[in-house]
Amino acid sequence: MQFRKTIPAIALGVVSLTVPIAASAGTGSSSPTIEATTADSPQVESATLTDNNGKPSGSLSVKAAPKAAAAQSEKVFSTGAMTGEEFSSIGLSWKKESAVDSGLTAETRIHRDGAWGPWQNVPLGLDDGVAEEAKRAGAPAFYTDDADGAQVRFTSPKGSLPQDLRLSFIDPAKSPATSSSTSTPTSDREPRTAQAGQPDVKLREDWGADESLADPGYKTQPSIKAALVHHTVTGNNSYTQEQVPQIINGIYIQHITVLGYGDFPYHFVVDRFGGIWEGRKGSIEMRPGTEIPGILGGHASGFNTNTFGVAMLGNFEPNNSEGGEDTGPDPKPTEAMTTSLADLLAWKAGQYELAPEGSTQLVSAGGGGTNPHPTGTVLDVPVISAHKDVNVTACPGAKLYETLPDLRKQVADRLGAG
Repeated sequence: MQFRKTIPAIALGVVSLTVPIAASAGTGSSSPTIEATTADSPQVESATLTDNNGKPSGSLSVKAAPKAAAAQSEKVFSTGAMTGEEFSSIGLSWKKESAVDSGLTAETRIHRDGAWGPWQNVPLGLDDGVAEEAKRAGAPAFYTDDADGAQVRFTSPKGSLPQDLRLSFIDPAKSPATSSSTSTPTSDREPRTAQAGQPDVKLREDWGADESLADPGYKTQPSIKAALVHHTVTGNNSYTQEQVPQIINGIYIQHITVLGYGDFPYHFVVDRFGGIWEGRKGSIEMRPGTEIPGILGGHASGFNTNTFGVAMLGNFEPNNSEGGEDTGPDPKPTEAMTTSLADLLAWKAGQYELAPEGSTQLVSAGGGGTNPHPTGTVLDVPVISAHKDVNVTACPGAKLYETLPDLRKQVADRLGAG
């Protein structure tokens, strides 16, 4: 991918820019362009927006906030219009140890089919913490559908941005596993038959996982004591069935290539049509008494041990408070979604002999940030819990969270009937 950035200085109210800009040769235009990307991998190109001190760098400009702003220190930072080859998600990331203004917000507008769309809030995931295995902090992959341009702006009440802030353009179609309809996904796994009680779970190769990106082998752990339910907040609740693999692949590439995870963060993903998808490698195979008694995930800061994570594809926090497409006042998961989630949890609960309506104890591995529990803290939690039950976060969204009591009953009924 090769992106170029156009900076309309007057329109943005630019008061400072940290790099010199040269006008494009032969365009005759007063709007200069600059190269704004670095290649991370065939699937990702990134633009560096701040330096190691958090100062605007490369393609980022800054202006004072409107006079009516609550704080005099508030500033708005903006990229210009960045256009180039197609991508389907964007990602934001920053230095793992960087301080981040808790009031920081981000917005983007996307260019496709020759026109710019409306501004949308981009969820920054500031309440989701940073997994132990991650090398960078950052936001979830924000699904844009097929697009060829983006503009991003940040508003900071404190007038500051994270250190080494980067904007990444993600195109799963450039993965060796998905770039050719005749290619065979790279995998070291043997074909296997379905386990007893297993619902229909689509494999990693079904969403186009490039296995060469992930750490080799399996990240095992001794056992599983609880399930943690999440939502992905990927920016679009009205996605089509055909778009699901692309969205999941964007999450994968953002977490591995941009954030430095070893693999997909969640064990499983459930879409709004009821599709169940394998996330982290080995999640289908894991069960007691085998070579893979459990798979260690990257979904809950300080509480990945003895848990597995299931992410519902979408945003279930009312009134768009976490960004992306407008969720309205009542963004409930679909019936197909909750039915498949219950089927999935009943399968794994049965394997690990978990009591769906019971409770268990988890021990914090520490980590700080959104995990307020010091290392060694013992938490009593429901066997079927939510991300917010162990970390300070809105995940999995209020409207999904309120369904958990009924979900536990559904899982118990399925196991009782078996």
